Amino acid sequence: MAKPDETKTQDAIPPSSRSKTTVASLAFVTMFTMVGFAYMFSILAGGREIDAPQTLNLASAQYVAGNIVVAGDLAARAKLNEKNEAERKLYPMQQFLIGAGTYARANQAVSLRDRHEQMEKALPYLQRAYSLGFPEGRDAEGHQMLGGTLNAIGRHEQAASHLKQAVDIDLTLRGELLPLLARSLASSISAKPDEALRTIVAHLNESGLDNRRRSEAEILRIELLNQLRRHDDALPVIARVEEDIAEDLSLQKPWAMQLQDQLSLQRGLARVGRIIDTLPSSISAKIIAGIPIVADRELPEESQAELKDVIRVLDQLQREADPKVAGSARLLVAQSYLLLNDPDLALARLTQTRQQRPFDARGLEGGISEMELLASRAMGDDVVQTARYLVREIGQSQYLDFPEIARESVTQRIIDAIAMLRGAGQFSPAADTATATAPVLGLASSFSQAGMAYRDWGEATLEAGMGPGGELSREASELARERFRSAGDAYAAAAKEQFDTDEYVSTLWLAIESYQRGRHFSRSAALLEDYLRYEDRGRIPRALVAHGRALLADGNPKAAIESLQTCIIEYERDPMRYDARLLAAQAAADLGDRQRAREWLEANLNDGQLTPQSPAWRDSLLTLGEMLFAEGLSQTLKARELTRDKRIEALRESRPTLELAMRRLDEAVQRYWPEPRTQTAAYSLARGHLLATELPEIELTSTELQDTARRGLSQKANSRRQAALDQFAMLANYLQNQQRDSDLSDKQRALLRNSLIGQADTLRDMNRFAEAADAYRDMAIRYMNEPASLEAFLGQSQMMRKIGRVREADLLIRQADVVLSRIGAQWDNEFDKVTRYDRAGWERYLAWMVERLDQGAQLTNQTAP
Repeated sequence: MAKPDETKTQDAIPPSSRSKTTVASLAFVTMFTMVGFAYMFSILAGGREIDAPQTLNLASAQYVAGNIVVAGDLAARAKLNEKNEAERKLYPMQQFLIGAGTYARANQAVSLRDRHEQMEKALPYLQRAYSLGFPEGRDAEGHQMLGGTLNAIGRHEQAASHLKQAVDIDLTLRGELLPLLARSLASSISAKPDEALRTIVAHLNESGLDNRRRSEAEILRIELLNQLRRHDDALPVIARVEEDIAEDLSLQKPWAMQLQDQLSLQRGLARVGRIIDTLPSSISAKIIAGIPIVADRELPEESQAELKDVIRVLDQLQREADPKVAGSARLLVAQSYLLLNDPDLALARLTQTRQQRPFDARGLEGGISEMELLASRAMGDDVVQTARYLVREIGQSQYLDFPEIARESVTQRIIDAIAMLRGAGQFSPAADTATATAPVLGLASSFSQAGMAYRDWGEATLEAGMGPGGELSREASELARERFRSAGDAYAAAAKEQFDTDEYVSTLWLAIESYQRGRHFSRSAALLEDYLRYEDRGRIPRALVAHGRALLADGNPKAAIESLQTCIIEYERDPMRYDARLLAAQAAADLGDRQRAREWLEANLNDGQLTPQSPAWRDSLLTLGEMLFAEGLSQTLKARELTRDKRIEALRESRPTLELAMRRLDEAVQRYWPEPRTQTAAYSLARGHLLATELPEIELTSTELQDTARRGLSQKANSRRQAALDQFAMLANYLQNQQRDSDLSDKQRALLRNSLIGQADTLRDMNRFAEAADAYRDMAIRYMNEPASLEAFLGQSQMMRKIGRVREADLLIRQADVVLSRIGAQWDNEFDKVTRYDRAGWERYLAWMVERLDQGAQLTNQTAP
């Protein structure tokens, strides 16, 4: 057999002693021996026809002769006719030869990028040859090349499988392939360092290993022992290998010097690893840059001294060793500084590692660790900058030779760093980091991480914007809506990327929820159409409720009821039916169908499985009370426009609705006080009592009533007024007590103001003029130099006049005129909201009142008060 050509590298595949070839191949070999390879190409150059089978036979002969790159090139030139059964059978041989030639060319490549690109090109050919069946006698070589290719591009799990098969088929390959198999096992996704260690030990037990190969194998053994955290076992091996290479080291052989650097690095790893193993376990420990971070931890002095000695040795390696060892040394120094609780120095070393040239696996590890450390310190903007740098370097690097297990962990570590930023309230940097790392995370994961950041940002905005009394400020509400909408956009984009995956529907729901919380109901309604199409039946009810909510918010209550009814009727046992009834009642109320709305709300209240402790029962009770009160109020106001007899008739017809409203409101106040919504219910209940006085009062105007009936009607009216007075007083006292401890919300301030004026007005209507005057006075003092004080001055003036203190009444009118001039311009928009007039109206009204007082004084020749 001819010797391989001189361009063939040490990694090229030698022909197997057991390989067989076809008769035609042997004939071509004989012909090559006789006439030479150059003559055969002269035939091709002369234009003679050589068909595809002949070309493949020639390529096969070149492979046997050791000209593997040439064999691959020839095989690639063969155009097989797939319709020809004989030529179709040659397809596996063609794929094998092309793959083998490309693999050999990869091993001849100088640069890592070229080598990686050629390996990528070889892979599909070798995989097709494997799936079709390697040529007869080439199984071992095929598995060897396929395993080597997969290992070179970082797919170590599959590489280990093929390398094992190659060794099982051809035992003569053990010496060459066992170290590579051990590295693949240690670097695979499943990470099998125990099996890798057994493999390299078996290799070391083989005879015929020279000192260099044995020492290189021992280095791998030490690495595996450190990976298995068997540091005490690793250190003696390191010492023994140092003795074995001492003579070669004294001769300054390059390979021995490189091994010495690697041994120094592994000794540092073992020493640091032993210190880490002595740390007390802690549930709260976070792993940052591979180091468990525990608050207020301080190492023993002997451990600190050992770490400082490790740093001293590794600092020398950083300056003198090759880039890979230097980069690993910097990483270990950074970990040592973290153990010494010096994050600033650790961060500096990680940054140096990230900026290392050429950028490689150590640079990537340095950058990811830097992101983790920065995120743990809530340095969000720096995390974003580091992430962008890493992504750029990854794209521009020649080839990242990091293990498969590292490839899998990089994504999770970036996600964990983003989660740390979210936990620290660094929401904008978290979203920016997710976006910047899309080329590493993948678009779907990147969008999902950004969605989580925006969603948490919205939640935090709501929490921070929650003012006194549980009322959300308008600014916070607008900001939160904006951030929830951004979350919806991100989740929707993620769902689009996941359309053909199992995660599609769940991610789509996150987008829908976010849009609904951001009140972007039209967008959520569009997504719900797809969600309802693909979601399993068990989760359909929540989608129907969300769809109904979106349609209701979009001003389409009729369509909303259709969606909600589907949930109520078809899923009568699903808990979502309670929310569906509540929303359907609101939609029916919007359509003016109050009876239907009442039926749905009462169905919730009468459902045996829903208890008063549940939010749906509480909201149903409050909504029903509010709805009935609004209906009773509307009926009462309409009745005021009628003649006496028709008014009495209308008030009697509206009385059941008003009474039911008051019972529901009173029940809500009794059960859920002092929740914010029940405070409004308490005020409505007080107003309901006042509305209930209108019927007995109009009936009292009858001249035909007997004294007994008149006293009964009067007693009813006063009883209602007293109930209203008690309710106003209770609410006002509660809010005043609350105001002493903290600020009230805008709604609470309005309730307090209205309760105080209601209390004073009720005392006036009960003819308790002196008490009413005091109530108006207290209100005027509380709201001095605010619009509400004007109503209080007028009310107090009227009461003074009622009890005969006319001069004081006139003085109060003039005082109101003075106070009006002192009310600042910032209150201009509040006048018509809390009083009967705007500012201009009050100026005219009080000017007219003061003028009347002046005229009266002139007529009576008295001095104006």
